[in-house]
Amino acid sequence: MNQKSNNMLPFELACYEIYDNGYDPLNTIREFWSQHKITDCQESLWTLFENYRKCAVQEDAADVKQMHTFLMKVCRVLIAYFLVHFRKIEIDAVPFAFAESVEAITADLEAKQKIHSFFNRIAE
Repeated sequence: MNQKSNNMLPFELACYEIYDNGYDPLNTIREFWSQHKITDCQESLWTLFENYRKCAVQEDAADVKQMHTFLMKVCRVLIAYFLVHFRKIEIDAVPFAFAESVEAITADLEAKQKIHSFFNRIAE
């Protein structure tokens, strides 16, 4: 198998694992958010975008493996959210344990809302 096909295999498998016995998209979502903070996700995606924009290649094998693992988790959680929406699975009553405290998440969301409101007022 050539290297390009070898790199795509994990992404293909992520698309097909939804057919595994016992697959529950809510478990995939729950597991993702219990391990990852939203700010860490933003930073990882920003780093990936900057490397792409600069056509920079990550040389450190550990960094490449870490980014690949993260991207596979993002791919899986996106598929899980799609299935929740497509199959109209109720998610509101499902308890989630987050990687950071509810207070920290709330404070971050409120701060971002204030920034958003400020720039909206300036734009008007």
